[in-house]
Amino acid sequence: MPTTNDNRSIKITAKTASTTASDFSVDFAATFTTDQSASLEINDKSSDACDLTIHELTVSDPATGDEIGRTSIRVKADAKLLGDFDAKLDREARATSEPPAAGGGSQVRDPSTSDLRRWTQPIKESGANVLRNIAVTDIRSVSASGSVSQTVRANDERSLVLDVAFTDRGGSTVASGTITLTTSATAGAGFELGPVKITDTEDDGVAERRTIR
Repeated sequence: MPTTNDNRSIKITAKTASTTASDFSVDFAATFTTDQSASLEINDKSSDACDLTIHELTVSDPATGDEIGRTSIRVKADAKLLGDFDAKLDREARATSEPPAAGGGSQVRDPSTSDLRRWTQPIKESGANVLRNIAVTDIRSVSASGSVSQTVRANDERSLVLDVAFTDRGGSTVASGTITLTTSATAGAGFELGPVKITDTEDDGVAERRTIR
């Protein structure tokens, strides 16, 4: 059964002069399995200390080429600087995909189901916020035939794990995947981590629910 693997590791280091204030790491992994045809496209819009990519997986009937469904995943990692800081994005060996991804990935515009997570954590110096680390993932799926579901399997301060399943009109699973996003931050000497804030928005096509914690 063919499998697609899409992985991305991001590290953003924020410094003031030669002193490290924060090391912020975001790891993204998506694995899909299907007996159908699957293609992967990635659109990289990263710049400066912001890593922004759109990953789009399309599942099709190998005999006819007809689309079965697609999932788009927008992944963003950024450091918002509130003081006299510089931030650098580590771009070395941070992305792999099997099979190799093509360009041009875009977001699903009218999803059947979607999950949006925004993760933020400030870095403090002498009790005041001096920068804020941010991670955002926007996962959207749509089915051209049959149905699709997104189910959150784990969700805490450091990780989000979500399952995606495409089913045909008879209810049989034709493609399934698991998406994982993990975040971690460390503060340099003289700095400290503030509280993590998470905003989750889930839309199953019937109702939208938002949780802030």
